Amino acid sequence: RVLPVAASIAACLMVAGGLGVAFISETQDTMSNTTASSAQEGTADVDGFLLEHAGETGTSASTESKSISNDSDWDISSAQEMSMAQDDSAEGIVTCPVGEDPTQNEFGENTFVNTKEESLSTLSADVDTASYTKVRSMIADGYGLEDLLDSGLVRTEELLNYFDYSYAAPTSDDAFSVNAQVSTCPWNKKHQLLVLGFQAREAIEQSEGANLVFLIDVSGSMSDADKLPLLKKSFAQLVEQLGPNDRVSIVTYSGAEELVLDGARGSESTRILRAVRGLEADGSTNGEAGLKLAYRVAASHYIEGGVNRIVMASDGDLNVGMSSPYEIQEFVAAKRKEGVYLSVLGFGDGAYNDAILESIADYGNGQYHYIDSSAEARRVLVKNLMANFVPVADDVKVQVDFNAENVSRWRLIGYENRTLQSSDFENDRIDAGELGSGAQFTVAYEIVPAGSDFEVSVPDSRYTVVEQSPSAASGEIAYVSLRYRAFDDGEVHAQSLAVDGTENPDSDFYFAASVIELGMYLRDSEYMGTTSPTSIAELVMRSAPTPEHEAFAALLERLFSDVPLGIVDITDTDGPGA
Repeated sequence: RVLPVAASIAACLMVAGGLGVAFISETQDTMSNTTASSAQEGTADVDGFLLEHAGETGTSASTESKSISNDSDWDISSAQEMSMAQDDSAEGIVTCPVGEDPTQNEFGENTFVNTKEESLSTLSADVDTASYTKVRSMIADGYGLEDLLDSGLVRTEELLNYFDYSYAAPTSDDAFSVNAQVSTCPWNKKHQLLVLGFQAREAIEQSEGANLVFLIDVSGSMSDADKLPLLKKSFAQLVEQLGPNDRVSIVTYSGAEELVLDGARGSESTRILRAVRGLEADGSTNGEAGLKLAYRVAASHYIEGGVNRIVMASDGDLNVGMSSPYEIQEFVAAKRKEGVYLSVLGFGDGAYNDAILESIADYGNGQYHYIDSSAEARRVLVKNLMANFVPVADDVKVQVDFNAENVSRWRLIGYENRTLQSSDFENDRIDAGELGSGAQFTVAYEIVPAGSDFEVSVPDSRYTVVEQSPSAASGEIAYVSLRYRAFDDGEVHAQSLAVDGTENPDSDFYFAASVIELGMYLRDSEYMGTTSPTSIAELVMRSAPTPEHEAFAALLERLFSDVPLGIVDITDTDGPGA
């Protein structure tokens, strides 16, 4: 049984202090119009940024270094605790039993479920994107299919959720819109593919500010150009988004931990960047000491009613101190109850531990992104600023009830380490994903229609009352329920949508199908049917022309360079069905 790992996808690096209503209205258009070419330009180096801001006052050229109590039992007063309806007995995040080591990072694929035996599929929302960016980086570096198959890096839900979709905006007072599309399954014509899209509303309330503690790995393994040097450039882009209500601290760790910057205002960009500029990579990796110090610093600057978050930047190569995944999981899971969440930015190749970084983010109630370029840093920290930084809802869960009269079997695609027990859905003590302003996530199912050759009969119990439901006669195939705790009022809300079998594929459907096929192909899935490099490319060409779709098509051409894909410039097509 896949563990009900409660992956709370909190708003990564929630820089909200200076990003209230005014910021939403003034910058949203600019952010949404960011083109691929401008993203590729990246950002100026740190030295150039400092020269540009050299006239700022109240700064110091020297790196700040302070000490703080080493008492590991740091207490946070009840006034500082998050307004979460969880107590010490809260369930959801658990440690893996012996034999289920998360460092292996190879959860088995979800299999088909007989609807008459189990009609409910329950999962936590997830908006991590690290898997897609890491796979893309490996392809760009010349790794082949065999390398990707053996990597254990492919998580299909993170491939799906990397991209933007044209889901309808929420209406009335709902925090989300629930969208559904169903059509013939591209890789198995006897099946159907159900694609569910969830779109969060835009946040409208101004935050009290953000207390951000950046926990930066400066060990020797971070010296490569795509690690600490890239991190510095990424930091320059982030700092431009900070406001005066935000507080920024920097903790570093290698052979020893150090408090480099303590509670600087977000508006003190030169002071922050001078501290970042002085970072150098050297020594071993004592992640335990760094984590403990980062949590103490976060507690010392706690903002009641605001965002309190540690952002860990690392390659995951922890080799001194608390390096066992179980120890780290227990530690960060306990700390999240104190109202401080932890998100992760992954950097680099080679000695890169994807499994442990994903685990830290999951247990710390945070997002996990992989930064492979200045363009990706801009995407995470600038273009998707509102979705990553400003919270809308916590404990977001999805439950899909399949109609056995019309659906023989179903299979959840991806989300292998996000599944929950059916009873967890209405248990509000169970932790689940957090989504930010305007964020999206996509969930897909492969469905076997009733009466299919694949159907296997299940004998009814003598105590079962067999009667056809009204929904069966109407062609309803599933009932989708969404449950979450709204960030603005702290109350639990529920939404639902009945899905009939009417086929209505559009550009989003075809593109999502192409991404799913790639995920299955890279995992050598037993369910990939007729999936091939050509079929993946054909689905992309049926989607609408966007810069993201073009970039995905270019990635396919590079990955399958020895196969004539027949990809044309999709900007010359008419979109869906072309």
